[in-house]
Amino acid sequence: MRNRITIATFFALLVGLFAVSTASAASPSDRAPIPPPTDYWQDQGFILMAHQGGEWDFPPNTMFAYKSAMALGTDMIDMDAYVTQDGHIVLSHDLDANNNSEAPDDTPINEQTLAQLKALDFAFKWSPHDGSSTTPFKGVATGNVPPPYGFTAEDFQIPTFDEVLDEFPNTPINIELKAVDGVDELDTAAKMDEILGAHPGREEDVIINSFGQSMLEKMHAARPEHLAFGGSLDGTVDYISGEPIVPTPVAVEPPDQVKVIDNPDPQEDVWLRSVPVLKPWADHDGYKIFVWGSDHDPMQDTPGFYETLINEGADSYNTPDPIALAAYLCTAGIARPDGSARCNAQKAAVSKVAFGAKKGQIKAGKKTKVTIKVSAKNDGFTNKVKVYLKSSNKQVRLQKFIVLDLRPGKTVRKTVSVKATGKAKGTAKLTATVGKKKAYSVLKVKAKKGKTGSASGK
Repeated sequence: MRNRITIATFFALLVGLFAVSTASAASPSDRAPIPPPTDYWQDQGFILMAHQGGEWDFPPNTMFAYKSAMALGTDMIDMDAYVTQDGHIVLSHDLDANNNSEAPDDTPINEQTLAQLKALDFAFKWSPHDGSSTTPFKGVATGNVPPPYGFTAEDFQIPTFDEVLDEFPNTPINIELKAVDGVDELDTAAKMDEILGAHPGREEDVIINSFGQSMLEKMHAARPEHLAFGGSLDGTVDYISGEPIVPTPVAVEPPDQVKVIDNPDPQEDVWLRSVPVLKPWADHDGYKIFVWGSDHDPMQDTPGFYETLINEGADSYNTPDPIALAAYLCTAGIARPDGSARCNAQKAAVSKVAFGAKKGQIKAGKKTKVTIKVSAKNDGFTNKVKVYLKSSNKQVRLQKFIVLDLRPGKTVRKTVSVKATGKAKGTAKLTATVGKKKAYSVLKVKAKKGKTGSASGK
């Protein structure tokens, strides 16, 4: 599926992994942790990453793929980058434009201008992964076929990295910079620096990776303020031998398995699972493990495949089939990275919302506290719910919402502060709302010389 590594680099990786996993090797405890340069990725749950936007489900590395993947519940989009002849960074997994478009055979992307590439149909050859030979989006990019509802012909052309950053300003991105013979890596790094400089605020949520160590070093030198890097192949091999990764990454990105012994009889080949080898080191330093599929497992992208990776401790799977992975994560009860429900089936249904007391008092110019209780039905999974709060009296104020961890069959309580200005008078009707469930509490405002009351029932 990936075809992402050459034989030489493949064996460099597998030999290194096998050596340190079977011999007397360095231990993470031998040195102090080297934490990532940003804590943006810390305390996040499992991340659904769509490889090329999900090439089994959509034409790869197109805006149609990225938009469709995000619409179905993807957390992060993955892409691959080359520099055009006229200095634009465009997104394609394959160097030869012919692999995905109607371009003539042997049409290297780096030898084409952006205008030449934009004239091509990058859904021209794509077929669904179901084994059919249909090309359902052929001709959309060139205007010969109407685009699907909500999309344009441009969504099926090759996109630029600028366009993706504009379209997805708040979406985490994983971008691999491809090395090409004859293309100066300094030029690639300089162009990336220019693009990221034009899109401030992406220092933490855009992970730059490359299979080559040289590319990452040049990128780091060109833009030292960038805080999110992956680890190269050489860097990862050295890492589990005890050497720090440079530039310091936020994640390592291995295949799920590597072949450590290659026999004439493939049945006798020996494969090693990557996550168990890397996890002690990654946990020691605080790096994420983002896995991509090696194609060795015939059950790749099945529920059992996903379950194994997650149980091993992978923090993300860079899947070609985001539809299947989203469905698995939903039914398995695995929430979004921020802990919120990934789908409706994961939401613990709210059975009741209530205040600790239906009535209370507050003194003008003072504060009091109210308790809010949210109860859940016995079905669903633990998830976060947002409770919206409102006061009918502009002089009696409280926060706009609270977020609670709701568990099936449980009641969660939260005490919040309510403040009355010195001008407050009359009453204030407080409302707590979760979906269609609402609760009310009425506070009577007392003059400054009165006693402070409480609606918490305490």
